[in-house]
Amino acid sequence: MADDDARTDTVELIDPRAIRAIAHPARMIVIDALFDQGLALTATQAAELAGTTPSAMSYHLRALSRFGIVTRAPATDGRERPWIRAAKHIAIRPSASASSTSATTATGAVLASVMDIDHQRLLGAVQRVAAGEGRLPLDVVAAYSHTTLLLTPEEATELMKKLDELVSALRLEDRTDAPAEAGRLTISIATIPDPTHPGALAPDDERN
Repeated sequence: MADDDARTDTVELIDPRAIRAIAHPARMIVIDALFDQGLALTATQAAELAGTTPSAMSYHLRALSRFGIVTRAPATDGRERPWIRAAKHIAIRPSASASSTSATTATGAVLASVMDIDHQRLLGAVQRVAAGEGRLPLDVVAAYSHTTLLLTPEEATELMKKLDELVSALRLEDRTDAPAEAGRLTISIATIPDPTHPGALAPDDERN
C-alpha cells in the first residue's frame, strides 16, 4: 500500500531525544520503508518487515509519532489505520543550544544503526554471489567503494548537486516508467571532509 500524500516538507530532528528515538534497528527499517519507499504500513506489516512482534512495533510507532516522525493515515473503511510518514523527508539537525555531547551521542547512534542495516544488506548480496545460487539480478552491481577526492567547496557543492540530479530521476517513489524487471537498489553516499588536510583550513586559520 503506497502513501499517495504529496508531501514536500521535511521532519527536522533537532532535539537529541528525537534523534535518539530513531536510533533503533527495527525503527530504522520501518522509517526506511515509510520515508524512502513511501509505503503505508499497519503495525503488523511493519513488524513483519522488521522481524519483531506487532505489540513491540506498536510501541515503536507510537514513540516515533510523539516526535512527529510518523502519523496515522486518514480513516477509510473502518479497518486498522496504517502508519505513514509525517513528511516527505527526514533530516537530523541538532540544535546549537543542545548539549554537544548529547547531540553527538544521539547522532552517532543513528549512524551506527543505519550503517549496520546497510552492512547486513550488502553482506547478504555478497553471500548470494559467493553461493552462486539464489542471486538477484541486481547482485551484479553490489559493491562498496571508498575513495578520496581533492576539490574546492564549490566543486563539492556541484558534485553533490549532480549526484542528486542523477539519483532523483530513479528514486523508487518518483519513477513511473520503470520496466517490470526493475528491482530496488539502495545507494548510500557518505561525504566526509578531512580536517587534517591543508585545504581544510580557512584563510584566517592558515599559519606560515
